Amino acid sequence: MPQIAGFRGALWDPSKVELAKVAAAPITGVAGLLAGGSLVRDNTRAVYLYHQTFEHERRQVTRKMVLAAAKLTPWDERTIRPHEETDAAARDHAIAGIAAEHAHTEAVFVGYRDAAREVDRLFRRTEDDKPTLDTTTADGSRHRIWRVTSSEIIGKLRPLFAPKKLHVLDGHARYEGMLAYQAQVVAEETPMYSTANYGLVCMVNLEDPALVVAPRHHIVRGAGKRDAVLEAAKPFFVVDKLAGLASDVAKQRAALASTLAHQPAFVVVFAGDPDAWKLTLSPDVAPTAAGVQIHRALQKYDPVVIQKLFLQRIAPGGSETVTDAAAVVKAVAGGAELGVIARPLAIEQIVHVDELGQLLPFGSTAFTPALANLVVYVVDPDEDVV
Repeated sequence: MPQIAGFRGALWDPSKVELAKVAAAPITGVAGLLAGGSLVRDNTRAVYLYHQTFEHERRQVTRKMVLAAAKLTPWDERTIRPHEETDAAARDHAIAGIAAEHAHTEAVFVGYRDAAREVDRLFRRTEDDKPTLDTTTADGSRHRIWRVTSSEIIGKLRPLFAPKKLHVLDGHARYEGMLAYQAQVVAEETPMYSTANYGLVCMVNLEDPALVVAPRHHIVRGAGKRDAVLEAAKPFFVVDKLAGLASDVAKQRAALASTLAHQPAFVVVFAGDPDAWKLTLSPDVAPTAAGVQIHRALQKYDPVVIQKLFLQRIAPGGSETVTDAAAVVKAVAGGAELGVIARPLAIEQIVHVDELGQLLPFGSTAFTPALANLVVYVVDPDEDVV
């Protein structure tokens, strides 16, 4: 049962900062920003309605979210659920950042089920008010924040979430960093409702049509040459040549969209090769039978096939992930041995993973566009949330 609460957020003073720039950048030096007045803490506890408006598939859409404090609970309690493995370096970086700032400067992005849109209805009147903060970042996204101090709304919000689960969409390392910092600062006498026992979350309805899942593409350095890689792939994949399409991301995506029978598929581009290559898992190949260690229900998810079968066994090397397919093409042109262009998972696939209690490989999913850093959660063991 997730416990949701209001908190005294620290918000930017638009008269002292260039809001569009600071909203899109990591926040460091919180104590100094508070002392100098660039960040200002609210006098009363609140939750923060957050609307993000952006262009998706040639139309403007608005993703509706709520920033709140959520009680920190271990993964094994299954109240807040992960779907992806956490990278140790990312987790250590998150722990160090929270410990240095004594604050959560980035929210963990979580989803919840609300087919009746009860949460949206709760904030309907708030949307008619002037936003507390309103800015458009360089990526074209408009970000609006409303401070909601109404005890009636916060009081209704908490029981709405009581029967739900929170599904972590992005920020697994940040959440583990929050848990680690909680363990460091919470003492036996720390109040139950201390801010140290809660963490900053940005909550979105999983039914929201503006919840956009992005694919994680791969740039690989140190992999083998094209002919050797493709030959090694043939026992597992149907290999199709996309003649002259190594630099044409739009046509690569179209080729992936035409994949039949929902088979796992991805596009590979190689250094010095004008062609692209579409690899589709052969219908008679079961990754678990080929030695891939994963739950059978997830063995044909694209990220599993890409990372655990193709990259680890066929084309091993140093891999990094990006959400921009054009960046993969550029990196390969600039010297990387190969790039992998992937498709996004569906939101129901992601939720299915955590409902099974399983984890996808690190770097499997992303959500776009990026959230803005407009509200800071200050951790003070002696201060309570609502």
